[in-house]
Amino acid sequence: MKEGTQNYSKKSFNLESFHQLLRGRIFYGDMDYGAWLMDCIIHATLPISPMFSIAIKEFVMSVFVVDRVRKIPEESLLPYFEEPSNISPAQVLIALYVLTYHDALIASKTDPKFSNSRDIPQEEYSFADSIPIRSMLNHIESDTGYRGIYRDFVAMAANMYPEFFDVTGLLLQESKEDLAVVRRAACSAGYLSYEKCSMILAQWQSYPDQISSLLSRISAMETVDVVPFAELFFSVLLMPCLEEKNGSDMIIESLVSAWESLDRVIPHELWVIVANALRGPQLEGKYTFDMIVRDPLSLFKCDSRLYRSEKLIGPWLHTQFNARNVMALINAQDTAMIQTLLEYCKPTEQDKARPGQRYICQFIHSLFIDGDSTMLIAKILHFQTYSIELIPLVADLIPSLFAVMNFIPELLRQPQPDKQVFGILLACHLCEKYPLEQYLVVVEKYVLPRLLKIAFPPPSTVCVPSEFLVQAIPGFVHIARAFPHFGPHIIQAFDEIGKGLPAPEEFIGQEGNSKIILVLRLHQVLNESREFVQSKIDASVNDDSNL
Repeated sequence: MKEGTQNYSKKSFNLESFHQLLRGRIFYGDMDYGAWLMDCIIHATLPISPMFSIAIKEFVMSVFVVDRVRKIPEESLLPYFEEPSNISPAQVLIALYVLTYHDALIASKTDPKFSNSRDIPQEEYSFADSIPIRSMLNHIESDTGYRGIYRDFVAMAANMYPEFFDVTGLLLQESKEDLAVVRRAACSAGYLSYEKCSMILAQWQSYPDQISSLLSRISAMETVDVVPFAELFFSVLLMPCLEEKNGSDMIIESLVSAWESLDRVIPHELWVIVANALRGPQLEGKYTFDMIVRDPLSLFKCDSRLYRSEKLIGPWLHTQFNARNVMALINAQDTAMIQTLLEYCKPTEQDKARPGQRYICQFIHSLFIDGDSTMLIAKILHFQTYSIELIPLVADLIPSLFAVMNFIPELLRQPQPDKQVFGILLACHLCEKYPLEQYLVVVEKYVLPRLLKIAFPPPSTVCVPSEFLVQAIPGFVHIARAFPHFGPHIIQAFDEIGKGLPAPEEFIGQEGNSKIILVLRLHQVLNESREFVQSKIDASVNDDSNL
């Protein structure tokens, strides 16, 4: 008998024979091959034979291409996950089967090897998202009895749940205390009572040390048993921590640490728990995992103060990034997410946004570099534009933004003047941040000529005052900082615009007219910007003479 199949002597063939028969499309009478495989699974013992992975793959393929083979009924599988805390070989093998089936269901839509698949539509297993895949991964990693199927289980889990293998989360976990030590301490502390936790949480402000200790204990739990405890603690503590009212730093740090740890154990459940703890009044019902997956942008309906919380915004954005990865968003959804995030970067009267701005910009940077090499998401976003007051911030805090300079000539050719001004200011700030000669070429060939076209729109031969000019002219101060030797060209353009405007003296006594106010503002902006550019030219000349 093969390893792991010693209980199947009552059958006429073992797992290897089963695989060969399916592969050869050889069938006996009215035998139910799904029931036979299920019988093998529920009687499996450790160590698990590698033939299980091979047989399951062949069975799943047969489900899609052979009329005689039907998938295992959902009602036969569901009872094995009613008590998922004690993970058994049968549960692991059923999970492997469900993962393999769902992977094939996706592949059947595009993979040529499924071209001969039968016409009967196949449906997902509705309970798949309730299988504790993360807990199973932790379990089989520590038990050599699963070595025979470990590689295939991990590969299937990575295909279906890439968020479980998030590098940021793994690095966060590695940076913490040795988990083995934490788990031993948790075990020595005894049974964790839900009722006792509820009593302590009712007076959490009086017991910060105990709250912190309890959060450490639930962080060390690696099964779905942790779900009710996570829901209890986050529903009580998250909002006070966000409001920073009487919430000690110890509790906030412990809650964030628990958040980061549990994101590797129960990520899907945790997303729902956190979203519901922070959902805004405009959302009538509670979040569900399905709602988050189908509409990740709905998470923006949660309390907006998250985006200005120095301590909570990090794990929250990490949650949003993973939710985005579960459902591959189209580019329009990605850019809508970025547009909304950028709105939270605008300074407020309290102006506590800087830490939040930094996290948001890092998140946007990760979206840019996570896309294709053409930076398509970044291009779409900047052709849609955003508030020009955010340009200095994003140029400073998003490292990948330098690649947008490749799109500047095309952006400046857009017919909308507001997009042209946006492109001018973006190029100016990027030049100051990255003063490369190749960027100066872009300024000389496209940016400065576009300013003159805004001032003298064809076929006009006189300057046409506009708010667009008032917004665009100060941007060239940044060009002068980056390239003082280009200053004379900027001065020449400013002088050309100034000569095309009526002189301020012509409007004495008429200052109340809105059009005259615009012309006077334009003269002021021109003079101030010209003075600054000239100062940079003079400073550069002095520096050269001192060499």
